[in-house]
Amino acid sequence: MDVATNKTYNGAPKKKRQHYLSEFYLRGFVDPYNKPYVWLYEKGNKIIRKASPKDLCVLKEYYSFTTPEGEKDSESFENFLAMIETKVAPIFKRIEIGEIPEEDERWWFSFFIAFMMTRVPNYRDNVENAVADFIRKFSKICASNPESFKFSVEQFEREKGKKLDKPPEELRKYILGGNYNIVVNPQLSLGMTTVACDLAPLFYHMKWQFLRATDKYGFVTCDNPVYRFDPNPGPPPFDGVGLLNRNIEVTFPVSRDLTILGTWEGVEKYIQTNNNQVKEINRRTISSASRFVFASIKLEGLNRLVQKHKNTAPQLVVT
Repeated sequence: MDVATNKTYNGAPKKKRQHYLSEFYLRGFVDPYNKPYVWLYEKGNKIIRKASPKDLCVLKEYYSFTTPEGEKDSESFENFLAMIETKVAPIFKRIEIGEIPEEDERWWFSFFIAFMMTRVPNYRDNVENAVADFIRKFSKICASNPESFKFSVEQFEREKGKKLDKPPEELRKYILGGNYNIVVNPQLSLGMTTVACDLAPLFYHMKWQFLRATDKYGFVTCDNPVYRFDPNPGPPPFDGVGLLNRNIEVTFPVSRDLTILGTWEGVEKYIQTNNNQVKEINRRTISSASRFVFASIKLEGLNRLVQKHKNTAPQLVVT
């Protein structure tokens, strides 16, 4: 992880630039002929760039939160994820040489995949957007009855001991108009990343196949690398892609040479894929990306595929 020059109260370096994808993970997609760089494809931007893993997927104070004592904590969650990464990095190496994780290794690997699903911006943005959408809809319901809304506003003003800037009826019409934005505290979505602790046991009990790339095509990854897919969806509303869906297929690119495929059936083993299978896995990964796709090769054909999937990232819809 990158370390800024700011110091904490105990004198230790304070981490401010924080990775939402692990740096060691991104190193698995480095161009072997152009080290230490990864090729960066961006949806909506046709320019292919390159960057080193230490400079990719970094956001300022992405894991910071305010403690109950009112202090800013930029370390605790970052250190928790770093602990998991320390456990998992050696497991990645053993998977690369053909070893299937067992027991403790399998648990750590499952936790890593679960947090790679919830720590990324796609998940956190979905949580914040869903909460904002719920607040907006609930506010409109409350504002739909003039008398009830006026009573609620007056009760609020009495409890706070001061008048609001707008009279109740003007405020009510403003809410019903919907011409405003609701900004959700990022601390809420950060707290929701711990759902990974409930997801990890599901990944642990899945059957995993380890798919090897071909000499011609390698695997890519993205800023939202855990992809869920139902190849035989039922009619709405029973066509979800939840992890408990018995038809679910979960793909997670481990490196340019290997992707794991999780299902609820089958036998765990290593499989040599063909070119069409690699292309399909990459299509799923690209479809899952919010913004960025990362690859070990610079290829215009891959760039065209990325641009084709500009608005395909998974979204959480509140109905």
